[in-house]
Amino acid sequence: MKVLGLITEYNPFHNGHLYHLKKSKEVTNSTHTIAIMSGNFLQRGEPALVNKWERGKMAVEAGVDLVVELPTAYACSTAEFFAYGSVSLLNNLGIVDSLCFGSEHGSIPLLNTIADILLLSPKIFQSSLKTFLDQGTPFAIARSRAVVEYLKDSDRDIDLKTIADIMHSPNNILSIEYIKSLKTLKSEIIPYTITRIKADYHSRDITNSISSATAIREALHKGTTLKDLKRVMPLTSYEILHKSLDNGLMPIFKEDFEKALLTILRREDPKEFLNYFDVVEGLENKIYHCSQTTSSIEELYHCIKSKRYTLTRIQRICMHILINLKKQDLLYFNQEGGPQYARVLAFNNKGREILKACKSTSKLPIVTKVSNFTPHNKAAEKMLDQDIKATNIYSTAIKNKHYANKALDFYISPYFKNKPIAPS
Repeated sequence: MKVLGLITEYNPFHNGHLYHLKKSKEVTNSTHTIAIMSGNFLQRGEPALVNKWERGKMAVEAGVDLVVELPTAYACSTAEFFAYGSVSLLNNLGIVDSLCFGSEHGSIPLLNTIADILLLSPKIFQSSLKTFLDQGTPFAIARSRAVVEYLKDSDRDIDLKTIADIMHSPNNILSIEYIKSLKTLKSEIIPYTITRIKADYHSRDITNSISSATAIREALHKGTTLKDLKRVMPLTSYEILHKSLDNGLMPIFKEDFEKALLTILRREDPKEFLNYFDVVEGLENKIYHCSQTTSSIEELYHCIKSKRYTLTRIQRICMHILINLKKQDLLYFNQEGGPQYARVLAFNNKGREILKACKSTSKLPIVTKVSNFTPHNKAAEKMLDQDIKATNIYSTAIKNKHYANKALDFYISPYFKNKPIAPS
């Protein structure tokens, strides 16, 4: 058994994901695959288009063998926390040989170089970073410039423009964080990267058979019918989404939580917002002020947004406030070693083989049914509680009352693929 690890959101699973899956198996020569997948709230501070079980089903129907949920605390956090949680989970399963991720650059050596600088944080780099931040430069840009400044003074023959370009791309940034986490954990998992093809991460256009998940979600948000998107995803993904749509399980958008979020923001004392990650330097007052003077989530985000505080950062902060994920929780979970359990969302027969092998290799308990799982420590108990509450909040946006009125984490079992799904 040679196991490939993937870190995913699959929101939804499309042809680009299928390409990455097939290519990753090929370059790593793997026999089995595990996808660590975000749950119902995602890294950019948005709710998932459809719930985690349906997305796990899409992945397994497309060829992933086992889908394991990334706990909420890590799934909707910064790139650094998201990567650490995902890599830690893969590493602690004790069975993963390789990790393959998509990037715009596709060069492990250069990603490795940047990761080393960020991990070791030399004094020259620290000084440059502080200077740029003091000038009001957004953190991501300040960090990129500090890396370039550090390499200017080194004897390495590296194209500095390439380094700057690498650090301006979301998938490259995540790739660097994955490598950092592997190094931090002293993991034996070997990293690989595949260059993304055709559709850019932020692309909002449906122009060919491979389009970004962002473009697919945007199209649905604007009223495009699912049938018009059939060519950009595997047939199995399309069928699952079609059934989910018919059953009133999707689509879920950030606007579905608009009133709940504005209610919380208007109710709280601004000082309470300081308990959430990334709320600094008076941002708590701006959040409160904007909540009082706007009536939609889009207006709210753009009111708070500034040159220093990006839209993604604002979305993530607001999502943390909505699901009550506090800074001290994230720091506590990291202190306790990251994810405390491996929760199964979907699998096939090969996935069953992985789970059987994990009984003797995993440092973490494997959870198939929440009702049968007794947390082994306070960190696991708190982490699971947050996952359950996040799902309960997410379910308020589901139109099908049969699902909206249930604690879904106790109601829905992992999907097991033992036969093809029937077409609609």
